[in-house]
Amino acid sequence: MSAAGRVSALWRYPVSSMGGERLERMELLPSGAAGDRTHGVFHAGTGEIAYPGRKREWMALPRAFSRRAADGAVEVSTDGQGWTGIDDPGGLAPLSALYGFPAAIRPYAGEGEAGPRPRYARAPLHLLTTAALRTLQAAIPASVLDERRFRPNILIDTPEDVQGIPEYGWVGREFRLGGAVLRGTIPCARCAFTTLEQPGLPDDREVLRALLHRFGRDLGLYCEVVRPGPITAGDAVTLPEVSSA
Repeated sequence: MSAAGRVSALWRYPVSSMGGERLERMELLPSGAAGDRTHGVFHAGTGEIAYPGRKREWMALPRAFSRRAADGAVEVSTDGQGWTGIDDPGGLAPLSALYGFPAAIRPYAGEGEAGPRPRYARAPLHLLTTAALRTLQAAIPASVLDERRFRPNILIDTPEDVQGIPEYGWVGREFRLGGAVLRGTIPCARCAFTTLEQPGLPDDREVLRALLHRFGRDLGLYCEVVRPGPITAGDAVTLPEVSSA
């Protein structure tokens, strides 16, 4: 086995399109990170699923936060300080004011259940390396970049001398981190979400322009869970040695 880096950060997004929570430990299930992207933002009046890129008024979605309380309940916040449960209509008033429409947070339907379906598959994990971030930063040095723009579940810290986007070499390969084994599937295609304002990150269209014109639109890697288990910040990431024969 060869060392590829270490887990630098773990992120979970209980509500799709909203800011997430940084964790020290994450449980990986066959379907992905436990508790990740189980709910969506809906227009309380029309029932539409709101997401950036479809309507201008939905571009503010990543400016608010979501997390899971100790009992697993989903909570939201407009400032990262005061939190409210998603079943508290009065508590969601600040969220509606920020978004400019009456917002509701609702669960997605599970397999075989009636109800709203997620607009994309939740199972893949999104992995990103610090080498990929450095490579993009070199192309747009004036832009403010960190992993939050790209919403990974797992950020891997790679050595400073690693160039390019090493995770693309993990497509089709299994690798171990903590108590779990993952397999790289396909590069992650980026969308306008990467340009949007988030707390501490300004709106910046140069990010997507650079990805479109220099990186084939992709950044980071989707992965599937081969062996479920816990992972922790600091865990080593190891890949099988590639035979030279």
